[in-house]
Amino acid sequence: DSFYISNVAERMDLYRQLDQIENENALASFENQLKDRFGPLPPESVELIEVVRLRWLAVSLGFEKLLLKGRKMIGYFISDPDSDFYKSLVFGTILTVIQKDHRQFRMKEGNNRLILTIDNIETVYEAKDKLLLLKG
Repeated sequence: DSFYISNVAERMDLYRQLDQIENENALASFENQLKDRFGPLPPESVELIEVVRLRWLAVSLGFEKLLLKGRKMIGYFISDPDSDFYKSLVFGTILTVIQKDHRQFRMKEGNNRLILTIDNIETVYEAKDKLLLLKG
């Protein structure tokens, strides 16, 4: 049987708490609190927690926005072209990784923004693995 918090207010409160978590220790603590309260978490809940980690990783790589849809991950880099990010070691590493594996990673400019597309992404875990590759 599926894990679901039927009380809407309680569920929304938990989503809000999850959205405000800013580091791994707090996230692990939140996850443990859920397990203590509700028992083993179903895959959907574990994946939701993993989405928070994915978002942190995306921000650390200079993405302002990340979409997962239609088996693609689309990352929108910082919109300010004069940002120091574009002179950073992080961005340089991303460019190097993309140049080495241009079949897997596609970068283009659209609407005055740099956009990275990665195909064949089925899960949050695959998305996270691909972003970790960009860290070099």
